[in-house]
Amino acid sequence: MLVITATAMLAVGSPAQAALDDPAVAKDLAAEVRQGEKVRAIIELERGQNLADVAKTAEAASSKTKVISKAGSDGFIVATVDKPTLAELRTDSRVKAIYKDEVSKPTLDVSTRLIGSDRANRMGWTGQGSTIAILDTGIDRDHPFFAGRIVAEACFSSSDPDPYYLGEVVCPNGQPSQIGAGAADAETAKCVVNGVNKCYHGSHVAGIAAGKKAGTAPSNGVAPGAGILPIQVSTRFNGTICEQQELPAPCILSFTSDQMRALQHVEEVRAGLNVVAINMSIGGGPRYQVHCDGAPLEAEILRLKSAGVATVISSGNDGHDNGIVRPACISAAVAVGATDDHDAPAAFSNRGPLIDLFAPGVAINSALTGNTFGVLNGTSMAAPHVAGALALLRQAYPDLTGDQLVEKLRTTGKSIAYASGDTTVTTKRIDLLAALPPVPTASPRPTGTPATTPAATPTPTPTPTRTHRPDERFDPQPVPDTCKRGKATKPLTAKQWATEMHRKKGSLSDKTLLCYLSLAQNGSKVFPELTNAGSLGKAYKVLAPKSKTAKALLDRELLAAWLNYTHGVHNGSTKIHGSITLAKAIGLAERRRTTNGTSAQLRKSAGYLYKHANK
Repeated sequence: MLVITATAMLAVGSPAQAALDDPAVAKDLAAEVRQGEKVRAIIELERGQNLADVAKTAEAASSKTKVISKAGSDGFIVATVDKPTLAELRTDSRVKAIYKDEVSKPTLDVSTRLIGSDRANRMGWTGQGSTIAILDTGIDRDHPFFAGRIVAEACFSSSDPDPYYLGEVVCPNGQPSQIGAGAADAETAKCVVNGVNKCYHGSHVAGIAAGKKAGTAPSNGVAPGAGILPIQVSTRFNGTICEQQELPAPCILSFTSDQMRALQHVEEVRAGLNVVAINMSIGGGPRYQVHCDGAPLEAEILRLKSAGVATVISSGNDGHDNGIVRPACISAAVAVGATDDHDAPAAFSNRGPLIDLFAPGVAINSALTGNTFGVLNGTSMAAPHVAGALALLRQAYPDLTGDQLVEKLRTTGKSIAYASGDTTVTTKRIDLLAALPPVPTASPRPTGTPATTPAATPTPTPTPTRTHRPDERFDPQPVPDTCKRGKATKPLTAKQWATEMHRKKGSLSDKTLLCYLSLAQNGSKVFPELTNAGSLGKAYKVLAPKSKTAKALLDRELLAAWLNYTHGVHNGSTKIHGSITLAKAIGLAERRRTTNGTSAQLRKSAGYLYKHANK
């Protein structure tokens, strides 16, 4: 009944009545087409239908319709759709569903100690025998952190001449797909914008999941014995979509259709490479408070799950305390939120009942392009901790199913309770020392020696039946979902920071402020251990206190100082007065605050920070 009603409501320019077997049409796509726009769409076919035949039908329906891709995909084509084309396709029994081909913008040493993987590695649990697939922005192939670990590579990237996109393929061969050695290289010309490599994210994620200590590496990743299967799913965009994403052009984004092809590729090679988990630090769109089953990628995730492969996805960095974004909202996925070094949910992390697990995601040091290392923050960084953990568990428990491995992380993790909407939710932060046996007694199940590259392009497998919800929305969102320090040059006073925390009154976005608060709380011994400033409302109360006690005054200036640090105004080594650095001033103030300093000492520290750090 839902499909009949919704499809009838979405009729555009066709007198035909909706039938039971008519395809489901996404409401947002239909609305845009109704307004006279051309929309890039994924046209999913019923099982066994011929891609080329449906492509011809689509192109014959309108001179404005262009089939962008019909090769190398499992059960779908990508095409621009206008009114006549949609009217034709929406009653075509060969078509199962039509929805927008959206884009997403590509989210250690301390974190591995926190979850216990460092000790687990020393005990022999390294993830040996398994492979972790990283669907992201490619990888720095010659980075010492990945030496001898890349077992195969692939790239799925789209071009689109539409002025809105102006998308260019980033695969090294210049084609929309590439499989084999070098396919996922993140150090290609298309990844470089104004001399800066914008495809750094995949290397950072891969390093967290499975980096192996070498050279200047801070430590091992979670599973230093596991193989790595990097898959590039990004496109270089030069159109107005970058501005819509609040990014300068050119920007690196990812089409849903390329993510779909990548998941299908993993399904084809997963047995030979013994893939235990897929990491997708990708996400965006509106907040989901219930599972978004029926969304794109669900069918692929379900098939992989039935084959024992977990798809681990970051929950997003919008600071929602009761909701997550897609595709993490798909119930078959493993949705991961971020905590800090104090085991508090990161202020930026989406969370709530739909979260499956927490993992560290603040100030994570891992690989970057150019054979370097750097710190990033985000649920993007939390997800690969879980993907790596699953490789360790597969080594320890070779006979457990993928679902059972995920459940073991859920049942053995540390309980993190937090407010979510009008209730309290408890989510487990992974704890590998609790999840693993003390000494390796099992050997990985024999899987053969992985080939350096997969065999020839795999034969597509029919797509299982999927019920697509017509009212689903898939708005373009940033990938990777990371947060960083700002680049400001002028400090703000506590009063000015309070204005920023007041919704719609400041100049900084809520997402940026939540990022700053997470970084501040992760580095501070006062926040949140003594004073919680993990939300905009709580931070506002700290920055504009009703109380005039010495503790309240110091907390106000101390939080402002931390925020000026996260805003990029000061570094820890910045000399704010004479030879006194910001780090030294904050350190002294926090020691006085945490060791019951006298009222005079607290007021003196507050005054010092006010005068030299916050104005």
